[in-house]
Amino acid sequence: MRHSVELTLGRLAVRQFLGSRRSLWALVLAAIPVLLALLLQAEAGGDPREALDDIAGLYQVLIVAVLLPIVALVVGTSVFGAEVDDGTITYVLGKPVPRWRIVLTRIVAAGLVTAAVLVPSTLATAVIGVRGVDAPGLALGFTAAVAVGSFLYCALFVALSLSTRRALVAGLVYVVVWEGLLSNTFGGSRALSIRQYTLSIADALVEAKMNTLSRLDVDTALVMAAVVAILATVHAIRRLRVFEIGEAA
Repeated sequence: MRHSVELTLGRLAVRQFLGSRRSLWALVLAAIPVLLALLLQAEAGGDPREALDDIAGLYQVLIVAVLLPIVALVVGTSVFGAEVDDGTITYVLGKPVPRWRIVLTRIVAAGLVTAAVLVPSTLATAVIGVRGVDAPGLALGFTAAVAVGSFLYCALFVALSLSTRRALVAGLVYVVVWEGLLSNTFGGSRALSIRQYTLSIADALVEAKMNTLSRLDVDTALVMAAVVAILATVHAIRRLRVFEIGEAA
C-alpha cells in the first residue's frame, strides 16, 4: 500500500502523455531512424566498415542529437505542465504526500515513457544497420546509452517545467544552443552536456572502433551525469515545495 501513491502518480503522468497528440508525434519520430537504417543497409552493399560508420553516424546525428532530447522534452514538460496549465495541480499539492515523492515519481515515469519510445527504435536501428557486421555490444551499447540519456534529460526537463511556463522554449534553447553549438565549440561546456554523457557511455559499452565524436571520457561523463541528475531533481523538489497554489489557478 505504501507504494500506491507512486503508482497512482505514475499512471496519471503516463495517461496525460498518452492522451495527447504528443504521443503520436513521438512514435512517428521514433520510426524515422529505423527506416533510415533500412535504406543505409541497402546502400552499403555488404561493406561491413561502411555499414558500421553509417549506423554510428545515424545514432550520433539523429537519435542522440535530435530524437532523444526532443522526445524527452515533450514527455518531461508534460508530466507537470498540463496540471499547471489547467489548474489540476492543486489536487496533487493538496494531498499529504511529500513533494520529493511526487517529483521522483514523475521523473521516473517520464524517463520510462521516453525510454519505451526510443529504446525499441534504437535497438531495431542498430540491429538492422549492422546486420552481418562483427561489432560486439554495438546494439546493446547504443540502447543502454539512450536509456540512461532518457532519464537524464527527463530529470532536467521536469525541473525546467516547474521553473518556467515556457519550458518547451527553454528546453529547445538548451538543446540547440548549449548542446548543439557551444558544446561543440568550447571544450569546457561539454562537461555540462547530456548529449556528451550519452555518447561517452555508448563509446564505453561498444566493443568496436567507430567514428563517434564523443569528446568526454567516460569517468567524467558518469560523475557529471550523476551530478546533473541530482541537482535537477533537488531543484524540482524545491520548486514544487514553494509552488503557490494561486499560480496554478
